[in-house]
Amino acid sequence: MPDPQLERIGKYSKMTAYFLGFLCFILIVYILMALKVILVPVTIAIFLTYLFHPILVYLKQYKVPKAVSVIIIFIGILGVYYLFGFLFVSNLDLFKSKAEFYSKNFATYLKNFLDQFDLTTQEFAQLMNIKIRRFDFNSLLQGLFAAGVIQGIFNSLASAFEDLFISMIFWIFMIMGKDKFEERLKSAFVDNGEMIYSNIVEFDNQIQSYLLVKTVLSIILATFTYIILLLFNIDFALFWAILAFILNFIPNLGSLLATLFPVAISLLQYGFGARTLIMALILIVMHNAVGNFIEPQYMGRRMDLSPVFVLFSLIFWGWVWGVAGMFLAVPIAAAMKVLFSNIKPLKPIAILMGSNTSESYTIFKSRFIKVK
Repeated sequence: MPDPQLERIGKYSKMTAYFLGFLCFILIVYILMALKVILVPVTIAIFLTYLFHPILVYLKQYKVPKAVSVIIIFIGILGVYYLFGFLFVSNLDLFKSKAEFYSKNFATYLKNFLDQFDLTTQEFAQLMNIKIRRFDFNSLLQGLFAAGVIQGIFNSLASAFEDLFISMIFWIFMIMGKDKFEERLKSAFVDNGEMIYSNIVEFDNQIQSYLLVKTVLSIILATFTYIILLLFNIDFALFWAILAFILNFIPNLGSLLATLFPVAISLLQYGFGARTLIMALILIVMHNAVGNFIEPQYMGRRMDLSPVFVLFSLIFWGWVWGVAGMFLAVPIAAAMKVLFSNIKPLKPIAILMGSNTSESYTIFKSRFIKVK
C-alpha cells in the first residue's frame, strides 16, 4: 500500500521542480532581452556562417584561399546591404515628389466614400475629432519629426547597420574557424564524439537547407512580384519587390505585409477598382502558394516544425528581440528542435515541436494522461 506521506512529498517535489523551471525560464528571457545588443549580432553571425559556408567549400575546390573567399563574400554582403540602403533613400525622395498626388487622390476617394452617407469631409473630421488643414508636405514632415516617426526609421536603419557591422566581425572569426572548432569539439568529448559530430552534421544540414531554400524561393517570389507590379504600373515596383524578398523570411506576417504595402500604393494611385482588386488577388494567391505549398514541399520534411510552434516562436522572438527576432525565429526553432532531440529528458518536447501530430499526441498521452 503506497505511503500517503511519500506521495505528498513526491507532489511537492514536482511542484518545486516546475516552479524552479518557471523561474529559470524568466531568468533566461531576462538575459536574452538584457544582452540583446550582443546576442542578436552573434546569432545573425552564426546563421550567416551556415549560409555561406557551402560557398567557401565550393571556392576551396578551385584552390581559392580561405581568406580570399571570406573577403569576396564579405564585400558581396556589404554591397547588397549598401544597395538596399541606397534604394530606400532614393525611393524616399521619389515619394516626396508624389506625396501631394497621393494626398489629392486620397481626399477624392474619401469624399466619394462619405457622399454615400451624406457626410462632408469637415463633418467627418469633426465627428472623429480630427483637425484638417490643406496638405503641405513640409508640414507633414515636421509633424512626423515631432512625433518621432522619421527619427525612429533612421534610428532603426542605424541600428541595423550597427548590428550588421558587429555581426560581420563575429562572422569572419566563426567562418574561418568553423571546421577546426567542430574537430576540437569532437576530440573534447571522446566518449560521445561521434554522437556530437552527427548532431552537428544534422544541424548543418537543416539550417543550410532552410536558409538556401528560403533564399532561392524569396528571390523567385521577389522577381514575380516585380513583374506583376510592373504589369499593373505600380509605383516603386522594384522597392516593393525587394521588400517582399526581405519580408518572406518572416513567417506568416511577412507575406501579409509584402502584399499590404503595394496594395496600399495602388489604392492611392488608382482607387478601389478592378486594377487594385486583381493585383491584390494575384499577390495573395502567389504568396499563399509559396508559403503553404511550395516551401513545405521543399523543406517541410527536413525542418519538421509544427506551424503552431513556428507561430509561437515568431511571437516570442519578436517580443524579445524585435524585428531581428522575427527573422531569426524559424532558424532558432530548428536549432532548438535538433538540440532537444538529442537530450533524452527534452526529447518529448522536440517531438511536440514537430509537425507529426500522431507522434506528438502519443508522447503527450504517455506523459500527461494516466491510463487507468
